[in-house]
This record gives sequence, C-alpha cells and structure tokens, in this order.
Amino acid sequence: MQRWYSIHDMERDGKVIGSVDGVRAFHECHPGAVYLHHGQQYEIRRLDIDRRRVEAAPANLDYYTEVLAEKETEILEQFESIDLEGYSVKLGRLKVTEQIREYCKRRIFGQDRLGYFLLDLPPVLFETVGLWLELPGELREAVEDKQLNFMGGIHAVEHAAISLFPLFAICDRSDIGGISYPRHPQIGRPAIFIYDGYPGGIGLSARGFRDIGALLERTEKLIAVCPCDTGCPSCIHSPKCGNGNRPLDKEAARRILAFLNGRWRITLRPASVRPKTPPPQPGPLLPAVQPAVEPRGRLFFDLETRLSAEEVGGWGRADKMRLALAVIYDEERGVFETFAEPEVDRLLETLLAAELVVGFNVKRFDYAVLGAYTKKDLGGVRTLDMLEEIHRKVGFRISLNRLAGATLGEEKSADGLQSLRWFREGRVDLVEQYCRKDVEITRKLFEYGRDNGHLLFREAAGNKVRIPVDW
Repeated sequence: MQRWYSIHDMERDGKVIGSVDGVRAFHECHPGAVYLHHGQQYEIRRLDIDRRRVEAAPANLDYYTEVLAEKETEILEQFESIDLEGYSVKLGRLKVTEQIREYCKRRIFGQDRLGYFLLDLPPVLFETVGLWLELPGELREAVEDKQLNFMGGIHAVEHAAISLFPLFAICDRSDIGGISYPRHPQIGRPAIFIYDGYPGGIGLSARGFRDIGALLERTEKLIAVCPCDTGCPSCIHSPKCGNGNRPLDKEAARRILAFLNGRWRITLRPASVRPKTPPPQPGPLLPAVQPAVEPRGRLFFDLETRLSAEEVGGWGRADKMRLALAVIYDEERGVFETFAEPEVDRLLETLLAAELVVGFNVKRFDYAVLGAYTKKDLGGVRTLDMLEEIHRKVGFRISLNRLAGATLGEEKSADGLQSLRWFREGRVDLVEQYCRKDVEITRKLFEYGRDNGHLLFREAAGNKVRIPVDW
C-alpha cells in the first residue's frame, strides 16, 4: 500500500500544505531539501519517517537541491517479450532498491555545485512494472572500439527516452524511473531499464513497451537534432539523475540508437557460440564475487580512472570515478596483465584468487573505485598496502614518486591528471604505459624494502631519511 507523507508549514502553526508519496518523500523532502509549493520555496527542516510527517519553512534561497542515489533493479517476472534485430525488449515486474546517501546544493543560475551533504536514510524498496532492453555484448565492444564510453551511452539513451514518455502517455518525466547496466547480473548482458516510479505500476512503461519502435526513433531524432556537442538538458541530461548526470556520452548514445533502429550494423556472434544466459530468476542483484580463476601468487596492482576527484565531488566519492584500466604484474609468471572496464569481473576474480596483492594506497582508493562494480567486501582480498604500512611507521603519508626518487633514483612517468587527459583523447596505450610504470615502481620499492629492511625519502631540507619496513 502506498505510504503518503503530509507536509507542514511550521511558520503557520504546522498547517498542512501538501502531501507526497513515500517514494518521492526521500527525494524531495529529506532534511535540507528545497521544496517548491505553488512557486514558493520551502526548506525542509525535518523528515519524520515513523509519523510520515515533513516539517518545512518558507525560504528565499539562491540554490536548489538534488539527491545522489544508488539504484538496483531485480527482475521478478516477465510478462511479454519482443525480439528485434540483434536485441530484445521485455515487459515485466521489477523490484527497485534505491539508497540515497547524500544530496547536492546547486546555484539556480549557473548550476555551480555548492557542496555535498550526507544523509542517513533507509533504502527505498518497491515493486513496479517496467520495460527493459536486453542488448548484445557485441554492441558494447563495437562502441568501445570507437573509443566511446558505453556506460555513458546507454545512460544517455535512458535519459532521453524517459524525457519523451509524455509524448506517449499522460505523465511527467518524474513519473518514470530508469537505470542502465553495462552488464546486468541476472541476464548477463547490457540492459536499459525504464519503469513506473510508483509502487505497483500505473501503466506508463507498458505504454512505452507497446510503442517501443516509435519511442526509440524519437529518441534518436531528439539527440541528433540537438545542437550541443556533448549533451545538455535539452537532450541527454536529466534533472532527476541520481548520479549527477555522470557518465554521459552523446556520441555513444547516437551509435547505440542507430543500432537499435537498424541504421548501424555490427557483427553479432552466432547464437550457438554465445554464452548461454539462464532465464532471470529472483535473487541477489549483485552476487558476491567468488574466485573463478586459478589461484595466483603475489600480484602487484594499480589502476587508473575515467573521472577526476573534482568531477565526482571529492576523493571520498572514488566509487563514482569509474575504471579506465588496471594493470597487474604476476610475479610467478613474470608477466603484466591489463584489464579494461569490460573485464572488471575477471579483474576482481584475479585479485580475490591472489596469495597477496601488493599496491600503493589500494585500500583507500583502488578498492573504493572497484567497489562500484561489486557487492563483495574487498577487505577480503589479502593485501599489502605499502602506503598504509609507511603511514603506520612515520605517522604521515608520503607519495609514491617521493619514495621512488629517493630510494630508486627514478620517477613516475606522468600523473593522474595527465592519465585522464590521455584517456579522453583516446590514447589508452599511453594510459596503460603510465599505469604499468607505476606497478613496476611499486614492485621495485617492495623488493628494495624486503631486501634492505627500509625505504628512503627526502626531507624538506634535502636529507635522506630511512623508513624501516618489515614486509
């Protein structure tokens, strides 16, 4: 049953000025939210979940608020299916789980971010009806071969399609929800979900399912005719995006929609050689990663990201920075291995199967980045974090470059910002070389410390100082 929250104006003796359903309450009426009622701004002072009561006060603010959330969608039941050229569209019953962890304040004029603010709210769970597009894995490969961001592309298609729903059903875009997966765990392939934003469903996504051809044609045209270069609120940006409209890739969206509408041909593997995908079964959305590769010995590890800390709102949001690529050095085999984002599952399995993973700041950063791709607690990876060990000895953090310069007489080949620039220019080869160099430096520092019982760094005065290590 739908749970409604009453909204009270606390400067008018608690007079009820409106109500909001339980799903939207956490989005629009969390503490600190700016709520609009008849054109008047209200600041939410309190959200009483037990009493289903929202307390607000009139305000005159130069900013608005938007929540940032993590969503998961589980397929409970399939009603109908349409097989199209190279992909399928399905309609069914879904369970949506949404965890709102923080909100952002943005200036009304200019949309500058004013800061992020943590929220302590329980997850929102509800069952609804939705449609989903099951896409072939070859489409992801074809898009990424063009040096485009596949996740950004399907995310952009999802946003644009939702914005057009009012053309097919009497609704507002906020009545529709969506989520995109580069690989949905139940179906084993990329998927775009669009669902009714109301418990039980109200027929909106069912209408979209019936008119899916027209919806996809309109979506492709919307993106094609918009004059912006990389995306804007008129085409692929959403005012309700729980990920802050990241990542988005307009050109990737064009490619994906051209495929969906039969205007871009890609090579599809014969069905007989594709991995068998079992029918969706209710169960955990993201099953715990278990080692599915042969045991490994000692591995040296580093990764590079697609987004900077500034772009995602700070280093504390490393899980939003997304994997560009990772490199490991397998000491037993004497070989380097590189993992791109589509291979992140194999990377996780490899790390979990290792006797020991050696890295620099991997626990606080690298594992936080990888945490976005799995529900597995990566604290279970047997890890020697060299920065953690050094901090424990001296009480402060020392950069990898500073240690390498004093101990080995060599330096890193670049830095993280240069790596980001290379990735955006499509020079993944240079990103790989840079990441491999960092892994090599990490290995050499580990070996020096193991053999000599210390590492070196230079003080501000230029003197070399020993740091005792015992790995």
